[in-house]
Amino acid sequence: MAKVLVVDDDQDVQLVLARYLERDGHTVTSALTAQEALASLGPAGGVGAAILDLTLPDMDGLQVLSRIRASLPELPVLVLTARGDEGDRILGLGLGADDYVVKPFSPREVCLRIAGLLRRTRNAAAGDDNPIRFGSIELRMAEHRVIVGDQDIELTPKEFELLHMFLRNPRHVLSKSTILTALWPEGYVSDHVVDVHLASLRRKLRGALEIANVRGVGYRVGGDL
Repeated sequence: MAKVLVVDDDQDVQLVLARYLERDGHTVTSALTAQEALASLGPAGGVGAAILDLTLPDMDGLQVLSRIRASLPELPVLVLTARGDEGDRILGLGLGADDYVVKPFSPREVCLRIAGLLRRTRNAAAGDDNPIRFGSIELRMAEHRVIVGDQDIELTPKEFELLHMFLRNPRHVLSKSTILTALWPEGYVSDHVVDVHLASLRRKLRGALEIANVRGVGYRVGGDL
């Protein structure tokens, strides 16, 4: 179980989510504004996951997300949005959200998705400490750390999982459906989410890993070991 931060300026939403999350054994802390949220995420906060509404009274939620990712790249973040424009959700994923739910939503669904994010984060932390090396890339599961050459690369939990999938399956074609099933087992997401995370991963690795598109099939890690 974990401490979950719920960031939403609607107190009714906060209360409902807190009730469901606490039933699952989590502790909950809430924030009505961006400033309260960022203060709660300080070193003493002990937050294990965050639920972030994109519409806040004092700052755009995407700006909050960007700040979270700059200081806490490994924190699982689920975005809540009432916005109908898919572009906003895609932008949120590109900025490092691990998942999103569109309002109005089922509180049970939100809890299931938070449970999935926390489970995968724990599994990554409990992984063996034998690094995976591919070209100039080194991935250390237990430390949740990626090194390219001598430089640490900050990845979100989902980007880390995606890279791990590719490095564990060199020269194998991974289809979108395979990636979606592995990284989003709860479902509910568009297959376009794979493209968003893949684009972000490629950008952050800066050419250190060739991830080739296999037309009509999926993706494959290229290059030599």
